[in-house]
Amino acid sequence: MMKSLFAPTLFVSLMLANGAFAQSEYNVTRGRATFRSVAQLETINGMSSAVSGSFRIDPNNLSSISGTITVQTNSFRTGIDLRDEHLRGSDWLNASAHPTATLEITGVSGASSLTVGEDTRLRITGRMTIRGQTRDVTANLRVRLNDDGTIRARAQLQLRLSDYGIEINPAVELKVNNQIRLTVDIRAGA
Repeated sequence: MMKSLFAPTLFVSLMLANGAFAQSEYNVTRGRATFRSVAQLETINGMSSAVSGSFRIDPNNLSSISGTITVQTNSFRTGIDLRDEHLRGSDWLNASAHPTATLEITGVSGASSLTVGEDTRLRITGRMTIRGQTRDVTANLRVRLNDDGTIRARAQLQLRLSDYGIEINPAVELKVNNQIRLTVDIRAGA
């Protein structure tokens, strides 16, 4: 077992050391976006697997990261069909007029490089667009360069619905929090 894991790890480590993984374009091959609203009367969890995007990264120089991750707004599911219909409606995500929510990565701080097979924690800055409104955001990012050259990443950030033109109707203000935690998990390959 050790021999079968050693060879790919050694290969990727040598590729990193020799600059073979210089700035590369990675495309999302699998992704999931989840949100969580914790309010006085209700906790709402939503999930979408309609995540796409691409980014450029040099594992030896993380300061060069840039890219975009997109989620189809009509794909979020909360487990209650009527609530999902409302979520996609004009008072909330307005999915018919704004079919995507997008995170554009503009900067990074923390570690300077990736080590194969190890989680690296970073802080990214970017611009989040929801309902056609764009705001600067920061997110905690955990990223791992796998032995096969693929990347796995998880970003977590806090959003305020009001920043994106979403007003919570007083009839549901005890069920929906203005603060939403958004988590995006991706797997990407070059």
